Amino acid sequence: MRLFTADIIYHLFDALTKYMAEVKAARRAEAANTAVFPVVLEILPEHIYRQKNPILIGCKIKDGILKLGTPLCVVDKQVRPPPASLCPQSRCS
Repeated sequence: MRLFTADIIYHLFDALTKYMAEVKAARRAEAANTAVFPVVLEILPEHIYRQKNPILIGCKIKDGILKLGTPLCVVDKQVRPPPASLCPQSRCS
């Protein structure tokens, strides 16, 4: 528990606001490795540069946010929801 003291109420408010921003930033940094941002992308066939490790492709983001470390999987349009076997542990890098 943190105790705030100040002679002027505005200084107290500023200290509390600064502390809450620090706590929020620390929580975001802590959850950054576990958070998954959904993304729908389309692989552009004319922009496949490498087909083996590491795969290097060009893609078009249709919806969402693609960030480093986002897990990638190929979904078969015939199967809903995708089974776990279709989603290997590959990540965007």
